[in-house]
Amino acid sequence: MALVLSACRDRTDEHLYQGTALGTGYHITLYADLDHKQVSEFEAGIQGELASLDRQRSGFNAALDAALGWFWLSTSALRHEVDRASHALAVDRLTLWLDGQHVAPSAMMVEVGGVVRAHGMPPAGGWRLSLERAGLPGPEGARYIRLQDAALVHRFAQQDGVPLVTLTTPLAVSVVASSANEAMRQASRLMHVTPEEALRLAEAMDSAARVVVKTPQGIEIHHTAALESRIEP
Repeated sequence: MALVLSACRDRTDEHLYQGTALGTGYHITLYADLDHKQVSEFEAGIQGELASLDRQRSGFNAALDAALGWFWLSTSALRHEVDRASHALAVDRLTLWLDGQHVAPSAMMVEVGGVVRAHGMPPAGGWRLSLERAGLPGPEGARYIRLQDAALVHRFAQQDGVPLVTLTTPLAVSVVASSANEAMRQASRLMHVTPEEALRLAEAMDSAARVVVKTPQGIEIHHTAALESRIEP
C-alpha cells in the first residue's frame, strides 16, 4: 500500500521557481503540499502573471518613447523608475496570486529584481535577509533581519542621474513595509530628498528604513527606530 501511494503522489514541501521576466530575474521559494501536476500548474500560473506584467511594462515604455522622442529627451531615468515599479507590482501580485490558490503555500518568499516579499513562516524559522544585499550573503559585519509578512526594497543612487560625489541625495535606502509597493513608495520618496530630510521624513512616516549617506568623513549608516526593532542583535 505504501508503494502504491508513493507512486501516485510523490510530494515534497519545498518548491523553487526561477527565471527571467520584466528585464530581470525572479526567484520564488514556497512551501506547500503539491503533487507533480500542481507544481506544473503553479509554474504556468507564475509565468502567465509575469507575461501579463511584461506586456504592460513594454506598452508603458513604448508610450514614453513616443511621448518624449519628439523632444530628443532621454527616457533612461524614467525607464528605470518603470522597471522598479513593475518589479514591486510583480512581487505583490505573485504573492497574492499564490496565496489565493486552492492549495495555498504555508510560507513563501517572492523576489523580482531584488525586491523581496515574505509571507508565512518557513520550517527554518523566518526568512533571514541581509540589509546589504537582499537574498545574498552579506559582507562581514552585515546586519540581518527576519522578514515575515513584509516586503524589503533597496534603492540606490543612479550615477547617470545623481553623481555619487555629491551629498544631494542618500547613496542607498532600504525600507521594510507591509507590501512591496508601499516599501518602494517610501524608498523612492527618501531617495529624492537630502540626507538630512530623508532621516526626518523616514521618522515622520514611521518607516522601517536604513539610509546610507556619503559624508566628507566617510560613509554613515542610519537606521530608524522602526527598523532597529527588526534587526538581529
